Amino acid sequence: MPTVRLTVPQGDLTKEEKAEVVERVTDTVSNFFRERKNEDVRPYVMVQISETSEGGYALGGEIIG
Repeated sequence: MPTVRLTVPQGDLTKEEKAEVVERVTDTVSNFFRERKNEDVRPYVMVQISETSEGGYALGGEIIG
């Protein structure tokens, strides 16, 4: 089962925006598998959106967000 995990700042996306991200990511992953492997994986694509609080992630050793 293809799984995509996204981490975003807490409160950055509305419920509607999360739904749109999920739809677009699901489409992208399913299209890739259909084109490359001729497989329909859409029913099995899992998208997880995690929200992190301020200072909850870092890039290059420096806390951001």
